[in-house]
Amino acid sequence: MKKYGIIAVLICSALVFSACGREIDRRPIVSETLKTDAPPERRPYPISVDGETFEQAPQSVVSLSPALTEILFDIGAGEKLSAVGDYCDYPAEAEGLIKAGSPASPNAAAIAELSPELLITQSPIASTDELLIKQAGVRVMTFSVPKTYAELCELYINLSAIFFGETDSVSIAYNALSGLDSALQSAQALEIGKSFVVVEAEAEGGLMLSPTDALCSDMLSVFGQNLWQKIGEYFADSDELFVLAPDIVFYAEGVDEDEVEDVFPHSKLIEIDFERFERPTARLGAVISECAEKLK
Repeated sequence: MKKYGIIAVLICSALVFSACGREIDRRPIVSETLKTDAPPERRPYPISVDGETFEQAPQSVVSLSPALTEILFDIGAGEKLSAVGDYCDYPAEAEGLIKAGSPASPNAAAIAELSPELLITQSPIASTDELLIKQAGVRVMTFSVPKTYAELCELYINLSAIFFGETDSVSIAYNALSGLDSALQSAQALEIGKSFVVVEAEAEGGLMLSPTDALCSDMLSVFGQNLWQKIGEYFADSDELFVLAPDIVFYAEGVDEDEVEDVFPHSKLIEIDFERFERPTARLGAVISECAEKLK
């Protein structure tokens, strides 16, 4: 069973972020600082994230990702949004913003007309559309979808750094994720330690299961161990399912419960809002808490 604690995860994420995402300032400390024995000044900017350097916080941004839109509101940067993607429906404030298409089909002309300083997405934009957007002077950043809780923390830190600077990025991320971390720690305290599988969808001749390298597997491991150990493989045929025999089966809303019960007749079945894992934000705390209540 994994151990969760937001302080340790955020520190680790910040260290990874400093080493990989940011450009480390190796300039010597000026003589005045040495004379006074004062620590070097911590400056919020410039900041470098994924190869993009920001001299100051962007004042306008378009987000084509529902999760990134939600995270911006979580960290207090929602007011910087000029437009959002067609599928950005949370929080309520996002629905009232201009819609700018989707990563697969962005409204490049509308985005160019808005002329935001930054466009963010989690799904790559077609190269022709991205070129048009960049030609309008818009910086484009594509963030990876987190596969672990630590990566989710790092994403919050990255976005906090872009919009609020390096000095406050970890504390802002900490505040935004504190509810989720509390839910994880409360679930951990139950010491359930059961085996489980996660059923994402039905499939002909089997089921689609979340492998161990998926975010839901990483976070639900607070309740025990995922028995579907095949990294990157989702389809499990009837023979493979027969030998699993997990204590718990978490299954996505919309999956036929009767079919899951037929496959796993001796397992405890728990329905989950799987979309939260596909659009991961701090709201995953509610999913963890609901599962914990059902497993007490």
